[in-house]
Amino acid sequence: RAKQSSAYKTQFNRSIMKQMIVCIVGPSGSGKTTLASIASKELNIPTLCSYTTRPKRENEINGVDHFFVSKEEMPTKDKMLAYTKFGDYEYWASIEQIPEDKPILYVIDEKGLMMLMEEWGDQYEIASLLIKRDKKLLIETVGEERVKRDHSRVKIDENSYDAVISNNGSLTEFLKDGVETIKLLID
Repeated sequence: RAKQSSAYKTQFNRSIMKQMIVCIVGPSGSGKTTLASIASKELNIPTLCSYTTRPKRENEINGVDHFFVSKEEMPTKDKMLAYTKFGDYEYWASIEQIPEDKPILYVIDEKGLMMLMEEWGDQYEIASLLIKRDKKLLIETVGEERVKRDHSRVKIDENSYDAVISNNGSLTEFLKDGVETIKLLID
């Protein structure tokens, strides 16, 4: 659930009309993309689609899961909203992707969230939602190799997030809790 201080902060910042970006963070297989997709539809909030230099996976759709591009198509960092390198691949979003009139959801890793807050925290209202999931369930979802790979990710203290939810029960329960949490963050 969203912390009370965060709700106050969000209410205060909305009163000065900063554009809101709700960042969804969690390990591979935690349900970030699924939650963003459902919350986007239920709350009528667009989801920012990031760019990546990694190859498209079998069930991914270009322009929905990511924009899959070559390294040569990557803009300079001053045109990026957030950037991270994970393994041999780069991920980013451009400033031009942010709509002016409504909140936006953004599935992002910890390093990208830190850059976003550091570089753009004075211009945008940034709310962060961490999804936690038991290691056993993560392994069942994405495999042991990807779970091990996530150990090299930057860690942000759980108390630094505006909201923290878990995805260890039913999918229905997780999505209901996640959508309600996002709704609290944007209200």
